[in-house]
Amino acid sequence: MATSEPRMSARSFARIELFSPRPLDYRRPSRTAPRLRFLPAFVILTQIALGFAGGVVAQAPKAAGALTPPVYVVHISVDGLRPEYLQQLLTAGQAPNFARLKAEGAWTFNARTDYDITVTLPNHVSMLTGRPINNKYGITNSGHRWTLNSTPPPGATLHTNAGYYVASAFDVAHDNGYSTALYASKDKFVLFRDSYNATNGALDVTGANNGRQKIDVYVNNDQNSTAMFSTFLTNMTASPTNYTFLHFTDPDTAGHAGGWGSAAYMATLTNIDAKLGQLFGLIAGSSLLAGNTTIILGADHGGVGTDHSNATLWENYVIEMMLWGPSMSRQIRISTRSMEH
Repeated sequence: MATSEPRMSARSFARIELFSPRPLDYRRPSRTAPRLRFLPAFVILTQIALGFAGGVVAQAPKAAGALTPPVYVVHISVDGLRPEYLQQLLTAGQAPNFARLKAEGAWTFNARTDYDITVTLPNHVSMLTGRPINNKYGITNSGHRWTLNSTPPPGATLHTNAGYYVASAFDVAHDNGYSTALYASKDKFVLFRDSYNATNGALDVTGANNGRQKIDVYVNNDQNSTAMFSTFLTNMTASPTNYTFLHFTDPDTAGHAGGWGSAAYMATLTNIDAKLGQLFGLIAGSSLLAGNTTIILGADHGGVGTDHSNATLWENYVIEMMLWGPSMSRQIRISTRSMEH
């Protein structure tokens, strides 16, 4: 559901209260304290995205002669980005573009993934649909129910698996007349292409009929985020899409190969930081994107050792969330609060 967040004061360090009852600042959760479970961080992320940014999509669809400014959202997933290691780079001054996101927008390094599973594909489904994996809080059909983490078999969709249509951020943008794109670097993301194509996407019953295909541009360079990002820059320069999901596999790949926090892992973060710099340059140099673009950055899970599958470990379920754009005041720290499950 699209919700409109109140405009924050320009004063630094304003707090957006998301949960209750007990505040947590970013720190390592106690290993002896009772385990706390959280609403999926990207349920909140999607609600915020569709509220202050994507919600404009629902309120102001494109139309000839419209007076409203264009709206662009770049939604970034850094696969396997653990906040503790990002903070090390920030402290050392080695991640200037992540630092810019933090200095000029809203952020928390104490967000949570879905608390049942901490693996790539199910958690990305949560990011893009705003749903937990399993039904929660007594609400029937509230979960997306996708648990497979490998490349889906031919013909598989989110809807056939769940037994009902699982709408996404792509649906919200597309059905309101806005263009959409997905740029991925893992072949398993074909799930989204197949779930929201011209056959399996839902009928558009919002305003003008824009068809059933919810993703206008789909690019997937398996294990090659450099090629993927190059195509993204080319396409966004020529004809930017209004809602764009961008996925970087590199930290996850390096973490599995050599360990979270290894030299190779840290190098992927500095490489992505450089790509964020290119994104900032793209936005600044475009008359369409400049002043009209919101960036949302997060992760699907963290990691410890060479794995991230144990959902009971804070190293796997604590993630970051960073928001940047024209409607954000500077240096807003998002105050997350815990919820017992």
